[in-house]
Amino acid sequence: MGQERGLFKVEVAGCAGQIDLMKSPRYLIVFAAIAAVAGLMFVYNSKDWIIRSAVVKAVEDATGVSAHLGSLRIELLKGEGVLKDFRMGNPKGFSREDLISIKEGKVVVDATSLTSAVMRIKSVEMNGVGILFEGSGKRNNMNALKAQINDRSAKPKTGKEEKTKKIRIDSFVLKSVQVDVRMAGIVKVGNLDLGDIRMSNLGGTSGASASDIAAQVSNEIASRATTGVIRNMAKLAEQMGMDVSKIADGFGVPTDVLNEAAGFLQNLFK
Repeated sequence: MGQERGLFKVEVAGCAGQIDLMKSPRYLIVFAAIAAVAGLMFVYNSKDWIIRSAVVKAVEDATGVSAHLGSLRIELLKGEGVLKDFRMGNPKGFSREDLISIKEGKVVVDATSLTSAVMRIKSVEMNGVGILFEGSGKRNNMNALKAQINDRSAKPKTGKEEKTKKIRIDSFVLKSVQVDVRMAGIVKVGNLDLGDIRMSNLGGTSGASASDIAAQVSNEIASRATTGVIRNMAKLAEQMGMDVSKIADGFGVPTDVLNEAAGFLQNLFK
């Protein structure tokens, strides 16, 4: 019994010793450091997922349509990133086809700006870009998208949105953009090659929120696609086996624009 009591006392003493050691500031600092390192490792390993989710949310908040980003790999030390399989859905009232699809893109970031108030992205280059211009019921998906963007941009910013990190992009390029032109009830599809779409100084010197940048880019893409369709209306009508007036009416194109596209240039002020 004495030995058992002795052993019991040793175990209690040992436990008491451990408890005292745990209360030591030196050990608390060590454990805090370990926890901090573990947290940093988690953030570093999860950074791609965090940034990818932020990109998708920014696009959806700015445009009101669904967005998808297949993968995003960021090398913070190199200041480089690669994204693949980006897609943006159509507004309501149109087909379930993707309005914009991008196979892959490259991003170059100024690594020194990551901790500053405004993050500077030197360049964004997108490849394998496809755009769907769709007409339905005398309206088109590009005008519908721009209307949604404008409605959302007009809403007052919340305090949380005002405090989000700002971004500026020196150069944003979509390479060799291909446009499929479709109309509800018409089987044949028109095709246009828009070439490169280039944008610069997005966000300005003071930067803008990710959603504001997404709105600016989406608006520009919609405008360029619409301009391309209008300028090539006669060509598209031939591709789709339709009369120019009918295809223009189906896209909701004004009559004066139709006349110019069809080759009947008129000056209404003479």
